[in-house]
Formats: sequence, structure tokens, C-alpha cells
Amino acid sequence: MGRGIFITATDTDIGKTYISGAIAVALRLRGINTGVMKPVASGAVYGEDGILRSEDASFLMEAAAFSEASRQEVNPVCLVPALTPAVAAVESGTVIEPKQLVKACKSMLRKKEFTIIEGVGGILAPIWEDYLVADMVRDLALPVLVITRPNLGTINHTVLTVDYAQRHGIQVRGIIVNHWNQEQISVKERSNLEYIERLGKVPVLGTFPTVAGLVAGKQAMRQLGDLAEQHLAIDRILCFEGRDEYDRHGA
Repeated sequence: MGRGIFITATDTDIGKTYISGAIAVALRLRGINTGVMKPVASGAVYGEDGILRSEDASFLMEAAAFSEASRQEVNPVCLVPALTPAVAAVESGTVIEPKQLVKACKSMLRKKEFTIIEGVGGILAPIWEDYLVADMVRDLALPVLVITRPNLGTINHTVLTVDYAQRHGIQVRGIIVNHWNQEQISVKERSNLEYIERLGKVPVLGTFPTVAGLVAGKQAMRQLGDLAEQHLAIDRILCFEGRDEYDRHGA
């Protein structure tokens, strides 16, 4: 089975999808056969063609150069209510089967050299009844990347997320700080990074800027991949049990 990483965060709306897509583009540009998944998505909308689509899944598909025919494979469960999946499913009259989601993820992992799986919300978000994002990560036996903010309060949120993951048998590959705008950074943000590493005992593997003006298309995706190479420790993200599985020239 191919390698993979699970992307989680300290909260919702932090930028998991953006970071996941950026990493996917970077890997693809290295020549790595890259898979992407958003196993469960809420807040989806129907298009004019009557097809229900998740914006997050669409972004990941574009980043990994997946065709529309792969949508169900990338995003097996797609829900309209913009609620945590366990609640959105009940509101929609949908039953989520965690075992089937795990099976779908493992299928993608088998097909691809490296697969990026994006969760929902934070690591304790309920997917179905008492089945949490953390349970899915454990069932997949994948390491996680934790996406966080640079601002006040991030030390507490990030260290708590890391601590929960580690106490529940989940390997934390590292932290990525999103919305890091260098010209606005002060001692507050820099000290946050220092304390996250010191207290969480995990590395910060990148600080990613807020990017304005990127639109859909191949050129925009390439720019996103270039930003990932510039701001993220891609080689360390790819590392498995201390070994770099891929270098900059591919597998």
C-alpha cells in the first residue's frame, strides 16, 4: 500500500484544503503519483447539472489533476448542511458507514504512491455518532499533519491537539502554520512557534502565507505548488519512519 498523510487542524476554516491542495500540487510536479481524498464533506451545493459537489473536494481534484469522473472516489460522502458530518448526515437522512469510508481511503492508498487525506474540522470532530476523525486516522494507521493559526491562542489549541493525538496512538508528523504573513509577524507569532515546538515536542514543518488573487487553472495550481516547495518542508512531510521515501526528482 502506498504512503500517505492525514491532514487535520486545530479548528475548522483554518485552511486544511488549501494546504492539502498545495502539497498535492508540489508532489505531482515532482512526478509522484499523488492521490487526494476528502472522505466526508458538508456544506456542499448542487450545480446547475443537478450534481452535488463539495467545493473542498473540487479544489483537491484540481490540485491532483483528477477528472470529474473521480469525484465519488475522492469524496464518498457529500452532505448539504454546513454542519459537523454526524449532524449533517442525520439532518439529511443519510447513514454514514465508517468502515466503508476507511475501505475507500485504503483503496486510494493502494492505487497511489502518496495520498493526502483531508479530514473535517479538528481531530475530535464527529463523523458519525461516536466515530471521530481521530478514529478514522487510527483505522488508517496514518501520521497526521496539524494545520494551525499563528495568532494568539494557538499555543493552547495546537498543543492540546497534538497531545490528544499522541495519547491516542496517532503519530504527529508535524505542524504547519497557515496565514503566516511575514511583513506582519511580531514577537507574538514567533514565540507561538517556539512554544508549540517546545511544549508539543513536534516540529513546525512550514509557515504558509495567505495568498490573494489565485484563481482556478493550471497556472494558479503551479504557483500553489511552487509556494508549497518554498514554504513547506515537503521532504520531511514525505518522510516515513525517519526515511525520505522520495527526493525532489520523484520516486
